[in-house]
Amino acid sequence: MTSQRRIRIAIGDNLWTRPIVDGTVKIDGFSVEFRADVTLPDRLHGVREGKWDGGDGTLTDYLLEKEQGVGVAKLALPIFMLGGFRQRTLLMRYDGVLPKELRGRKVALPRVLTPGGVYMRGILADEFGIEREAIDWYTIHGAAEDAEWPWLKGRFNKPEGLDAVTECAAMVEARDLDALVHPGAHGFNSLFGGDRMIEGTLRRFPNLYQPLGIAEEIVAWFRKTKIYPVVHALQLRADCLEQNPSLAEALLGGFTKAWAEAERRLGPEERLLIEKERELLGFDPYQYELGEVQKRTIEKLMDYLQADGLLTRRFTLGEIFPYS
Repeated sequence: MTSQRRIRIAIGDNLWTRPIVDGTVKIDGFSVEFRADVTLPDRLHGVREGKWDGGDGTLTDYLLEKEQGVGVAKLALPIFMLGGFRQRTLLMRYDGVLPKELRGRKVALPRVLTPGGVYMRGILADEFGIEREAIDWYTIHGAAEDAEWPWLKGRFNKPEGLDAVTECAAMVEARDLDALVHPGAHGFNSLFGGDRMIEGTLRRFPNLYQPLGIAEEIVAWFRKTKIYPVVHALQLRADCLEQNPSLAEALLGGFTKAWAEAERRLGPEERLLIEKERELLGFDPYQYELGEVQKRTIEKLMDYLQADGLLTRRFTLGEIFPYS
């Protein structure tokens, strides 16, 4: 039976979502309007503010808003819109310090709550023993839609967008910063390189590189930790899901079809990269499910948020993904 009310969902237009955005794939049994012509803040926070029935918000914002009871109640589905190895997001100078030498150094990240920043703080602590308070952290953007954090030294208050990231990359090049946690690196590009955002930054600043971006080392890290960082997940208003009990299953089916269609659209080289990644990892990171790797990753994300002092309550996976 078709839903009587159109359901409005804001999502990004990328490789994985394009077959849904362009209308090739429909959501069975429901009238769903997918909007990709929206700002990033609208996608991240529009559901909370009541603008949309759904959106691809970050899991960090979702967990903190869930704990604090902020805005319209929403629930996440195990449809992980963006993810990938965050090691490639750390940019440093060839002639600068190494990651293990970042104690007392200046590092910029988009927001305190940017998932890549949360993961990177955890990786630096786990792999190099560098605790959060040992680094001078700065955010690229302002305090709006971000958390207060005792170890934050300052905010550059730059507007959202790649231009602000580029300005901070220039600060690394000029030695005003020692490292930058870039917001890019999603999907299979996070293992083998090729992320357009990061590659564009590296071309512009040839003295910058990815010290943790060696594919063989990333694979070894995954085999050791069984962590595949997830960044965004599809989130819907709780009342919308309650009023449409089969919507969650229909969306999961639709996005699964969309990924299959997106993969068919890949060129031969990109398809080989995906197949190689699956083979090396022994795991398919593009399958929409709450499997053992995803469960372990979400638990680790909560570990990191608690180590950051940002999350107090420990949620069960059933509370986070009640429709999984």
